[in-house]
Amino acid sequence: MTLEPFYVRHFFGETHDTLAVIIHDHRFKAHSKGLRRLHEPRITFIESMNRKLVMMGHFNARALEIGPLTWAVISPSAMVRNFVQYLEAGNPINHLKMPGDLTEEGDALLASMGYGDDRPMIVLHVRDMGYLPEMSYHSFRAAKIETYKPAIDYLVSKGYRVIRIGDKTSVKLEHESPLVVDLPHHPDYSDILDVCCMAKARFAITCSSGPESMARALGTPMLTLNGYIQPDYWLNHDDVLLLKTYRDTATGEKISYDSMLSKNLFLETTTEGFERAGITLEDNTPHEILEAVQEMDMRISGTYVPDEALDNRFHELSVQHLARYRSELPDIGPGEQDRFETYAFALPWTRYSQSFMQANPWFLR
Repeated sequence: MTLEPFYVRHFFGETHDTLAVIIHDHRFKAHSKGLRRLHEPRITFIESMNRKLVMMGHFNARALEIGPLTWAVISPSAMVRNFVQYLEAGNPINHLKMPGDLTEEGDALLASMGYGDDRPMIVLHVRDMGYLPEMSYHSFRAAKIETYKPAIDYLVSKGYRVIRIGDKTSVKLEHESPLVVDLPHHPDYSDILDVCCMAKARFAITCSSGPESMARALGTPMLTLNGYIQPDYWLNHDDVLLLKTYRDTATGEKISYDSMLSKNLFLETTTEGFERAGITLEDNTPHEILEAVQEMDMRISGTYVPDEALDNRFHELSVQHLARYRSELPDIGPGEQDRFETYAFALPWTRYSQSFMQANPWFLR
């Protein structure tokens, strides 16, 4: 409900007066009212109980002109690939703007909960195994909320209100400060608050899980922690990335960024895939998280002085391996639209955490 409509706006918004997206009926598959309202000034959502109709995009027949309509029968993976290629061509990211009525309603609700002051806000999301535990093939994306405590303490000491968002099945965030709000467990929680808080945040601390898409679509500066390399995970210009540590399971050695890419590990997207590749992913340590959050805070304040050589080396390796990977792709027929062709971290504005690169010179060897 976030990025697919966002891509539809980019690809068809200027050429079509009316945009409609067919989704499951909310009684069959619930969705966020806040995200829906974020899009509705431009997009009409049509709910259907016909599952085959909703899943038509997975046939991936491209955009078809049928009578007065353009049917964008494009799969999610093809759509995001097309968007990365759109960015590679130098096109702008047109971020979403909050509708006035949604902002007002969110502000009023926050005020009624006691958070209506002008205190700057940091939004935090940490995916854990309490969320969709049956999806064990995505267990490598989870992390432990307790490892974020030193960073939360730092943000509180700086006077920020930390708003934790996520699912009600997530592990509770226990903290003694009234400036730390565990939003999904608050008795007055409403799902419009996720998008309203993300829009208001000074910056967001996220991971490779759904809520980060709100920050990307809104243009809220974002620090992605405990990430993993992916072909289509594009970032905004003010974002910062920190991956989990990749380790060779047999030897115990840490795997450099160059080696990750040479092994095409950005194509691995399941726990079983990493196991077959002999790779173990280790969570960021509390100290690494703290230093990355401090770096992000200084970047947003304009007081951080990055080492351009580190940025250039990260970008050089990303571009080099993308070119190598593309040169090895076989020719395919026009019907095969879903293969990976991009590596979005090769976009020139992608920024990796310098605090990590400075403390871990092995990473860029």
